[in-house]
Amino acid sequence: MGKCRHNGEVSIFGVRPASFPYFPFNLMDRIGGFVILDELWLRRWCEIIEYPMKIPTLYVPIEDYGIPTVEDMDLIVDFIKYHVSNGREVVVSCIGGHGRTGTVLAIWAGLNGVENPIEYVRECYCECAVETEEQEEFVMEYLKKRL
Repeated sequence: MGKCRHNGEVSIFGVRPASFPYFPFNLMDRIGGFVILDELWLRRWCEIIEYPMKIPTLYVPIEDYGIPTVEDMDLIVDFIKYHVSNGREVVVSCIGGHGRTGTVLAIWAGLNGVENPIEYVRECYCECAVETEEQEEFVMEYLKKRL
């Protein structure tokens, strides 16, 4: 199993996971967008980000240990696709960087052709990624509908 890498050092097809309060500021020249999945991160982000460092930010609140709606996941995927297709990376973060962030990463990996996306994310990023059975089921069902 892989060790936790919450500081943005891992890129999974252009998506960099981070956990509160870590953001890979050293990679700002590559970052095109930020997906925030938790209100605490949103409040902190609003405190620290200042012009000219503003980057497009998508806030999709997901309850801790929860899953997004299919519609919210579609928004996240479209946001990521837009930035990655324009040669930029996207940072995704919740608080711990495991469940909600891992769910997004696994779906993105699956959409990019990874056969076992949950295992892949756990190996490449963090063995705790995709924390709950509900999150695992959501990843597989979402990919089944979208592939």
